[in-house]
Amino acid sequence: MNPTIRSIARAMFTASLCVAACMLGSTAHADPGDFQTMPGLWKITLHAITNGHAGPAQVKWKCLYDGGDPWTTFVDAMAPDASCQRGNEHRASTALAWQVHCGARTGRGRIMLDSPQHYTGNVALDGHDVLRVEGVRSAACTSPSD
Repeated sequence: MNPTIRSIARAMFTASLCVAACMLGSTAHADPGDFQTMPGLWKITLHAITNGHAGPAQVKWKCLYDGGDPWTTFVDAMAPDASCQRGNEHRASTALAWQVHCGARTGRGRIMLDSPQHYTGNVALDGHDVLRVEGVRSAACTSPSD
């Protein structure tokens, strides 16, 4: 290969790696306070999982206001039962993850945004899914009492 072409190819490859590293770096260092959902009325559909099978849908409606707390809006709706406690919370711009303790049972929960208007998630106890969730932004909220 011509030394000039090899030099140009090497420079382009290096530049591509730098761009990729910058993109990964900005995602990894995203402001964890900037959870990238759109404010508004969210339809949260929950399915309890028993023996690997999803039960009937339970729908909850929640309003997320600009600057609102996604833990309160999205995650509090996902407690498998009233005895469950959430801890060891991790928040990124497109994900929430936490540990959950329900009496003697322990596990984890997570929510992953695939757009500012849609997410999916689950809660697993003792290594098995017990709850699956999907959230879809439906409309604007019209008042604080929504």
